[in-house]
Amino acid sequence: MKSLLSTMAMVLAAIVMLAMPGMDGAAQAQSNVPEVGNENNARSQVGTRFLREPETADAAEARYMQKRVARCVYDRNEDEVRELLANSNFYSIDFAAIGYESETFFEEFGVRSCIGRLMRRADNRTYQMYMSIQYSTLRNLLAEEAYLGDYGAPAVTGNDAQQDIAERFAGERVHPQISTMAAMVDCMTFHAGDAAHALLSARPGSDEEVAAIDVLGPVIAGCANTSETELSIPTSLIRQMAADGMWTRSYYAAGGAA
Repeated sequence: MKSLLSTMAMVLAAIVMLAMPGMDGAAQAQSNVPEVGNENNARSQVGTRFLREPETADAAEARYMQKRVARCVYDRNEDEVRELLANSNFYSIDFAAIGYESETFFEEFGVRSCIGRLMRRADNRTYQMYMSIQYSTLRNLLAEEAYLGDYGAPAVTGNDAQQDIAERFAGERVHPQISTMAAMVDCMTFHAGDAAHALLSARPGSDEEVAAIDVLGPVIAGCANTSETELSIPTSLIRQMAADGMWTRSYYAAGGAA
């Protein structure tokens, strides 16, 4: 149990860290994270209050800029984006499997070109700060665009689906941080697939996005199975979780790994 608590705490620390633009996940640490449990991410029967984290208008607009960058990359490289998603997870990309070098990926994949194209129309310095996109953030932004572009409707959940997507790792052993996040994401999208779809369909910073977050927040708190009375996760990370979960469910439901 102690190892499960430690792993889940590490996951929550990592998602808070990933929400901060320009920060390298490997170099950051969080000392104040909730103690949580993970019994296959069974939803907690103990009430944990979810607090929606406030966001400035500039931050919301910058997230919209990131989404536009991801859409630009997806539109230019649909097949390569699909290959990338099939060879990656919430935290990392297998560059060798997709035939790219990490050092030149942004240039060769067209990310820098898309950023430059959009920046020419921007006059707010906030955009510059938020355009330092991590590989993991870009991967999840692309998952959102691929889900909306390839599927466009909520994946099957409820009685006709399994909560945990076994095909994710095809029996391969992965780092506990990766598998624990996957379990939490699977739990969230299984119990609230319609809300996850509504979130991804909404413009960042919109009232529709806020409404979807208000539905998903308590579900995440239940899936985290935390002993804390309150839990707060940035909207940007909840959106990434929804993107990973909904794309993965749709991909495997469509036999994408066959």
